[in-house]
Amino acid sequence: MKRLCSVFAVIAVSLTAWCQAPPASTTTPPQKPKISPLAEYAGEWTATFDGKVWLRLHLELRGEQLAGAMLHARNLMLNDNGELKSVSEEQSGETMTSAVLNPDGLLLSMKDPDSQETDRYTMRLVPPAKDTAELKMIAMSMPPGMPKPKPWKLAKTGIVPANKESAPR
Repeated sequence: MKRLCSVFAVIAVSLTAWCQAPPASTTTPPQKPKISPLAEYAGEWTATFDGKVWLRLHLELRGEQLAGAMLHARNLMLNDNGELKSVSEEQSGETMTSAVLNPDGLLLSMKDPDSQETDRYTMRLVPPAKDTAELKMIAMSMPPGMPKPKPWKLAKTGIVPANKESAPR
């Protein structure tokens, strides 16, 4: 009889342990969707000179990549400090070929469809609101005597909804 009681006790203890919920440390909390660090850059960005928009930058998050284009004044005149002195009414467009996040900001490569020339820019968000940015021309050949341009101030004028596709169209 003692033996039978021992068997029942072992079975009861086993069933009790088996029916209990697992300890809290082994359960995983629901995970929030991972937001791409590129999402902060997505949107419509503009730069103005004398109250007129002379540069528009469209960046759209597609999956884990940015796609976009830039429309800007074809000709720029700079003062000796590298600040804009005048911009032409004539516009020129470029299509983004790549966007890579690095410690300095977002490295944008833009290609002119007419000349096939590639221009590179660094876009850096300005904290705390991150609805303003600086766009700096990099690695571009400048005509002799032309001062190095200072970064242009951009303002986020609109948010582009994220596209769920994983690859650019």
